[in-house]
Amino acid sequence: MKRGSALEWGVKIVTGLFALFGGFLTFIAPPEESNSRFAVGLASFLALGVLLLISALVKRPLTKRSRRRWIAAAVVFLVLALGASLAYRWNLDRLTFPFPPESTRADYVAGTRLTPDAQKYLEDNPGKTASGVLADYGGLENREMVWPPDAIRSARLLLLVNYIGLVLSMAAAIFCLTESVLSK
Repeated sequence: MKRGSALEWGVKIVTGLFALFGGFLTFIAPPEESNSRFAVGLASFLALGVLLLISALVKRPLTKRSRRRWIAAAVVFLVLALGASLAYRWNLDRLTFPFPPESTRADYVAGTRLTPDAQKYLEDNPGKTASGVLADYGGLENREMVWPPDAIRSARLLLLVNYIGLVLSMAAAIFCLTESVLSK
């Protein structure tokens, strides 16, 4: 194998992974205000690292035993991907909101907890949504009256970590399956 060809192969695989599903991995990224470009870029970089690590581990010919191990690892990563996707979806629904309230696309990140004043307001108005509460507080410019700044940062970080975990577990499962199926 000539020098650089493993990296070239890895880049092609990762690029294909991110393009394969019509931009699915980019589409499900957290809202842009949580720096989704960073999440997609970091996930791509880490997926490439996982692929190259797996490739480095498979330097000798595959045996029946090692093939079973790769398949077992792929199953573990598939189960992790399922768990990560459910956790990510739950957190995405819980920690994002549309604005204005009649909008249907959740483009903004809420916080992991409400301010005491907003919590009391929500208890007094149980039918209100997060975007409705925010609208009643004057809109996006008053978001920190509804969620403390550290709660908003925590929500952004949680979404980024969930997304990266989802992408890496999916990538690792695909790479393990690739090694078990395509290796000689």
